[in-house]
This record gives sequence, structure tokens and C-alpha cells, in this order.
Amino acid sequence: MDEIQHNGESASQNGTSTQAKSQEEQEWTDKGNAAVREGDYEGAVNAFERAVEVDPSDARARYNLALALQYRGRDGDSELAIAGYRRAIDLDPELIEAYINLGNLYGEVGLYEESLETFQQALELDDEDDELYLSLGDTYRAQNLYQDAIQTYRQALILNPDNTQAADNLRDVRERVNDQLRRIMDQERRIDENPADTTRYSELVSLYLDMRRYDEALSVANQMLALDPEDRTGYDMLASVYEEMGDRDQAAEMYARIVEIAPDDAEAWEHLGTWRSLQNNTAEAITAYERAVQLDPNRSSARFSLAETYLEAERFEEARTIYQGLVDARDQLLPDDVAAAYAGLAETYNAMGRYEEAISTCQTLLAEFENDPEGYYQLATAYDELERHDEAIENYQYAIESDPLNADYYNDLADTLREVKRYDEALEMAQQAIALDPSMTLAYETLSQILQEMGRSEEATAAMAQANALRSARE
Repeated sequence: MDEIQHNGESASQNGTSTQAKSQEEQEWTDKGNAAVREGDYEGAVNAFERAVEVDPSDARARYNLALALQYRGRDGDSELAIAGYRRAIDLDPELIEAYINLGNLYGEVGLYEESLETFQQALELDDEDDELYLSLGDTYRAQNLYQDAIQTYRQALILNPDNTQAADNLRDVRERVNDQLRRIMDQERRIDENPADTTRYSELVSLYLDMRRYDEALSVANQMLALDPEDRTGYDMLASVYEEMGDRDQAAEMYARIVEIAPDDAEAWEHLGTWRSLQNNTAEAITAYERAVQLDPNRSSARFSLAETYLEAERFEEARTIYQGLVDARDQLLPDDVAAAYAGLAETYNAMGRYEEAISTCQTLLAEFENDPEGYYQLATAYDELERHDEAIENYQYAIESDPLNADYYNDLADTLREVKRYDEALEMAQQAIALDPSMTLAYETLSQILQEMGRSEEATAAMAQANALRSARE
């Protein structure tokens, strides 16, 4: 409660937006803050929503709404709050409170990499805030990045020696590190007792992976290969290390070696397909997935991956056959997989230009899974292609309500709103897409089109220049 009161007060006391608030916006802001003080987060959400409607360009109003959503705590509110904080930061890149709350919220929903990135961006604005270092240290600790956590907690204590939470968390991390070191020493002794037992090396590799000590993990895995170059266990461990490191080329090479040693291992073939796909080697990815499915026709994860890769390769009929087979075998799937199979089938029909079949498939999906965002998205896509724009817009909005963090949904909605000349709404959706994914080239192109049609040529040119810069950087 103390945190929401403090942050709620900051909405009206600790700063203003870059332009003076209108009387109407200030009245709604005051009502929202009053509701926060009373613990009425529903009322706060309603009031801050009205403030945003009055001035969509006010970053502080967006921040207030995101904060109220965060503390209202309904299903989906965390995602809505994240989207709101991202938009507030997009409007005011120096609004540090938004970074702090966004970083903490990312951590609460398990998006630790995004949390780290957000806190690091906040530190570029203010590197003298001990509480900010405390939050960053907590995020490192949650990911078992203990050495980084130690350094960060130390910095918090340098800035504020009385930060007892940082001191307590530093002691906790120290104990965790000491426990890991004790486990490593115990495992080293077990290896000494029988240096020829490769399973004992495997356990040591796993310990090093837990500690994110990749060099030591690689060294031990290579020792395993030196002991027995024909034993796949060493390759399995090397593959695990490279997967943890995100080294797609080395991971793919290890799995290629594993399937040579064990050509009937469907799981290994599926892993090989995954890493070939990440290498953008579509042909070899398909070959690997096909082999995995041939070896184990009931391996649904491999069937999904194969269908997705067929779709990417524009082998639509093959993708459709697999998705239809998954739908037909729905009794063998988990509910989420059933929904994914219908959504994949609808996406394939859309790609084939068979829009009525896509609509029918989506309607079947949504009759059973009424909040499935991809069902709404594929339905909107089909309506869009049929120029049934009102129905498309409605279903894009449903998709966003179900998944507020998907930048593609906002971008496609923006483009459809542009088609029907609802430019202010289109502009808002394109800007939200960019706020969620600043590297999304297509969103900048959509934004440029909207601005051009609104007669804002200079801004349109700047948006297109940003799209070209992103494209060049990627190439």
C-alpha cells in the first residue's frame, strides 16, 4: 500500500507533463489521485483513462493509468500496465518512475531480460539511486546471476550504507554462492573417486551452468569428449552449454553430431531443427523436423515446428495438412495446443487466400477458447483481406485486449484504421506498436504512411528514415 500511495502522489506532486494540463485533464487527474488515496483502484483506472482521452500525448497521464492498472490487479492488468508504461516512456524518455515500475513489473511476470534492460536504461538517467540498484540486484538474483547481483547490491550500499534490504539481499546472495561452491567441491571429489565415470562430469557441467560459468562448463564437457569421443553424453552436455549461451551455430553443430551418433533419436532431430531454423537454414530445419516426426509421429512439438516452418517457406498445403492433422487429433493434445492448432490452420488459410475458411476456423476456435488472441487476430486478418474493415477493427481490438503486449496486433490495427481514414486512432496504435517494440521496422513504415496521409510530411520522412536505419542495421 505504501508504494502505491507514494507513486500515486507523484502523479500530481512530483512533476507535470511537458505541457500544462487542461482544466478537464487536471480534474480527472485529481479524481484519480483521490481514488488512489482511498484504495479505490477501479475508480482510479476510470479517472486516469479519461485524463488520457483528454490528452493522449501526456506521458504522466499514461503513467498514472498504468500504475492504477498495476495495482487494480485483475487478470490482464499487468500486461496492460506494461503497455502503458512503455507508451509513457515513448512519450517522455526521461520519466524515470515509469522505468522503475516497468522494470519491477517485468520481474513480477517473469520477463527478467526485459526487466534488466529497463533498469539499465533507468540507470542511464539516474545512477545515484540506491533503490534502483536494489531492484536491479534483485533481478540479477532471480536469474541466478549472482556475481552481477553482488556488484549491484554493493553499489546500492555505497550510495546508501543504511539500505538494509540491499545488505540483507547481499548476504543472501553470498550464501547462495557459497552453497554452489560447496556443491562444486563435493562433485569434484566424486570425480576424483572415479575419474572414468562420465556421469559425474555431467553433474559438474550442470552445476556450472546453474552458476552461468560457461567457460568452466565447456572445459568439463570437453574433458568428457576426451575420455570417450564416441559417447554422445559429452556432445549432449556441450549442446546444453551452447544452448544456454545462445550460440546457435555451435548448438546446431552439436546436434548434427548427436544425430549422427543416434540417428533414431527424435528429440535430437527436433533440437537440430530448432537450431537450423534459428540459423535461418530453412531447408535443413524442415529436413530435421520431418525426420523427428517420422521417428515419432505423436511428437506434437515437432509437428507444430514443422508446420510453422512449412508456412514460413510458403509450402502452404503441407502446413495445412499438418495443422489439420493436429486438429483432428485434438484428444491427444493439451488445450493450449488445440487452440494453437486451430490458429495455425487459420493462419495457413489466410496465407493461401482462403479467407472464408480462415473465418470459419477462427469462429470454431473462439467458440471454445473465447479469449484466444491469435484467434481474434487471424479472424481480423481475414476480414481485412475481404475489406470488411469494421469487423477487422473490432477483432484486432479483441486480440489486443487478450494480449496487450503484441506489437503486431497494434501495427495491423493501425494500418486498417489508416485504410478507413481514422487517422488519430491509427497514429495512436502505430505509436503503441513502436513503444512495445522499438526495433519493429514495419511499425515505422506504417507510422510514416499515416503521417503522410495526415499531411505531416516532415514527420513522415523522419519515421521512414528510422525504418531504413533499422533495416540497414539488421542487414
